Amino acid sequence: MASKPYPKSHQVAKQVQEELNSTPYKLTSLQPLSGGLANFIFKGRLTNPLPDSSHEVAVKHGESFIAGMPDSDWVIPTTRCQVEEECLKAVQSMPTPAAPRVIRTPKLYYYNPETNTQVQEYLPDATSLKDYALKHFSATRDASRKPACVNIGRSLGIWLHSFHDWANQPEQSGLREALKKNANLQELRHMTNYQTLVSDVDTYPEILSDAKEVFEQVEKMAAEELKSGELEVIHGDFWTGNILLVDRPLEDGKHLNIFVVDWEMCQLNVHPLDLGQMIAELYELFLFRDIEEGKWIIEGFLSGYGDIDEKFAYRVATQLGTHLIVWGSRAQGWGTKEQVAEVMSKGKEIIVNAWHKDRTWFEAGDLACLFSRS
Repeated sequence: MASKPYPKSHQVAKQVQEELNSTPYKLTSLQPLSGGLANFIFKGRLTNPLPDSSHEVAVKHGESFIAGMPDSDWVIPTTRCQVEEECLKAVQSMPTPAAPRVIRTPKLYYYNPETNTQVQEYLPDATSLKDYALKHFSATRDASRKPACVNIGRSLGIWLHSFHDWANQPEQSGLREALKKNANLQELRHMTNYQTLVSDVDTYPEILSDAKEVFEQVEKMAAEELKSGELEVIHGDFWTGNILLVDRPLEDGKHLNIFVVDWEMCQLNVHPLDLGQMIAELYELFLFRDIEEGKWIIEGFLSGYGDIDEKFAYRVATQLGTHLIVWGSRAQGWGTKEQVAEVMSKGKEIIVNAWHKDRTWFEAGDLACLFSRS
């Protein structure tokens, strides 16, 4: 996962290494990693091994500016780093759900609230599910891979449902209280999703103008949700880029560790947002690259999450379509201008049919599995 360093990355790496040299996590090297946009992320080599004999750790450092866009005007409060610390500590007590593959969060070894520097467990030879899919899957259908893909999806669905249930138990009241510090990220998510959805009508009128009224109603609905007092804990950035697995061929039935990372967007919101974001990213594999495995993982993911009612399913679909329009149109290097237009059109169709509760439309298409348990 090594990558071209962000601007200022070398300066930050030097600062972080100097800080950690006075701790048990003294480093011999610090290498930039891909993944994430807000924070600086590195692989560190420890001078002295951890108790489990490993020498490698993941190191994250946050600033009030976006690491990948240091010259932008966007300001993101560093309280997000404290929220991630609270989440990583709390989730370690979550029971491991029974699933085909072991899904868990990395251990947090060190956190300095004054510098917003973290040291986390590192998964060797890992890549994100997004990069794995783009590297190992193709438009060539290989049905032999379907069981392994369904198992990965099912494991993620089981884990997410378990996390949603666990985080909203009375015993996790402390976590929910800590997440109130991320109220500003609720607003950021609403702005970057639903307000952008509405403004995109003016940017792409030839594609979206006929859905303007529905989009405005969707934005109003999502804004009212945030004021409802019925919000629950969500991961907040649950997508293929934040799922790490070992970069080797999938083997059905193997119990390989999968990490769920990047907890700084964890917040109080509505559960369908986590599902809709993940499904949208998996669906984009098919829409942009004709990768059938994306749909297989969706099938397993929804099966693993379990029974949902029709209202929940339509809300998932609304988030799914919004993500396709807002983020599918901005994904760099995914497809041609014509493909982007097609993905946005598909997102519009999904939103409009979810808003009008047209179950027949969904059951006749790729997303029928969304309604098979409602």
